[in-house]
Amino acid sequence: MTLLFILIVAFAFFAQSIMGFGGGLIAVPLLSLFLPIQDAVTVVILFQVLIGLLVFKTHRDTSWNVIWRMLPAMVLGVIFGILSLKYIHGDIIRLIFAAYIIVHLLRIHTSFDPFKSAIERGGRALASFLGGSLNAMVGGGGPPFALYFKELAMSPVTLRANLTAILFLSNIPRIFGSYAADFISVDLLLLGATAIPAFLVAIFLGQKLHDKIPQKTFLTLIDVLLVCTVLSLLIKVAL
Repeated sequence: MTLLFILIVAFAFFAQSIMGFGGGLIAVPLLSLFLPIQDAVTVVILFQVLIGLLVFKTHRDTSWNVIWRMLPAMVLGVIFGILSLKYIHGDIIRLIFAAYIIVHLLRIHTSFDPFKSAIERGGRALASFLGGSLNAMVGGGGPPFALYFKELAMSPVTLRANLTAILFLSNIPRIFGSYAADFISVDLLLLGATAIPAFLVAIFLGQKLHDKIPQKTFLTLIDVLLVCTVLSLLIKVAL
């Protein structure tokens, strides 16, 4: 199981290093096939915080005045997500994750985008709350944040810097909330520590190979993997 854990973490964050997103979206559902969903979400925080340290490389491009105004609703969303993770049955969370992945794939490949419609109406507060709650519940709060930044007509560089910053900041209350909810254990931290060397190598390789791997082909492979993950989650719930 430890080897499988290391391989999943390495691949998930290799993919994020190439694409700029998706580490939690790939890692959490795959890990939840053999770990309790709460453990899968919690252990991935470690790697999301480490990759979030990139905020220090992009801080000059970050619109901090926008970020600070998002924090109150984002923190409320994180609290809601952690409480949901604690008190909702694991199989229901897996179904929520399967639905989240399906919506993510539909957003990419069709005109169906419920997040976009909601955020156009709800603005900053809703985007911040949804991003915080989804990040805490399933480890993937990027889409609501990214959609809000797009609404502000930011440049791609600023958008990516803002996304890095808000995700990093949302992981700080996640850590404290996960500790308060008794999700963090010594065994889980030790399991996470086993994958740190492979994680660092994966990030390094992703940065080096970013321009050498055909993006379209790689994204197609990720989509196929996510479809298989949804089927696996549904089978696990059914069993």
